[in-house]
Amino acid sequence: MKLILLLASLLSLEALGHGGGLDANGGHYNRSTAEYHCHQEPCFSNQQNQIDETESDAPLLHLEGISDGAICNGILPFGAPNKADYLLCRSAYSAGMDCSNRSAAWVAYTVSPDISDSANVERSNNFRSDTELPKECRKELFDFSGSYDRGHLASSETLDGNYTMNSETFLLSNMSPQLSGFNRAIWKGLENRERKWANERGKLHVITGPVFVAKLAKKMMGRVPVPSHFYKILFDPTKRQSLSFLIPHRALKTASLGKFRTSIDQIEKVTGIDFFAGLEDKVEHRIESQVSTMW
Repeated sequence: MKLILLLASLLSLEALGHGGGLDANGGHYNRSTAEYHCHQEPCFSNQQNQIDETESDAPLLHLEGISDGAICNGILPFGAPNKADYLLCRSAYSAGMDCSNRSAAWVAYTVSPDISDSANVERSNNFRSDTELPKECRKELFDFSGSYDRGHLASSETLDGNYTMNSETFLLSNMSPQLSGFNRAIWKGLENRERKWANERGKLHVITGPVFVAKLAKKMMGRVPVPSHFYKILFDPTKRQSLSFLIPHRALKTASLGKFRTSIDQIEKVTGIDFFAGLEDKVEHRIESQVSTMW
């Protein structure tokens, strides 16, 4: 009984925090963002029914038969990682989707001083489902109604050169469920450093994604598994150097980032993904086998 009362109290506090009570449908509009959020039935069921009626008409790319030079307008200059049910091409990043987890297996983008020195538009915050994907492959806003942040894979602060570029980072295909103590600490710290390193070195190519080595038993809304780790690979094409991280998904401070350096080979082992297949074999072997010092 005490547990039930506690949960009821927490739900009440959550509703108050959003401003306004719940309507007859079991949801409400957020006053600051104008987004509609579900908190209880029948709202969740009604949203699912709407999803079932929404099918994507947009053509989706498969990796087979696409030449390296044509991949996502040059966003993948060293070849596409080999794991993807669908390949999504955005204006400043690409994503290989793993439909079994309703998640990107990898997201690739370029960090450059050109973007840092450009318009630097305001954060758009227009989180939304990616209707380019079929319903069985995509996440919905109600999947994030629990205690996890909508954690960016391609950083919105890195890709802020124009409105479209930034807005596309808020598609849920670019999101993973992340603990706030991870998303707002070590993950944000790594995003800050990728921009710092790009300003020092010039253009960097980044590939990042979730890992499901030891899946947590819990799934958000019973549909989206929570990653056990996250990885990020940074490649400096001028110096032909790489720096890679494999970080456990728990609350961690940025100061501990160096402890989670690893090799690309190790990330390939735990994800089953082949990265940088388009590099010369000698360079690929060298950058993938070593654990680099911090930049």
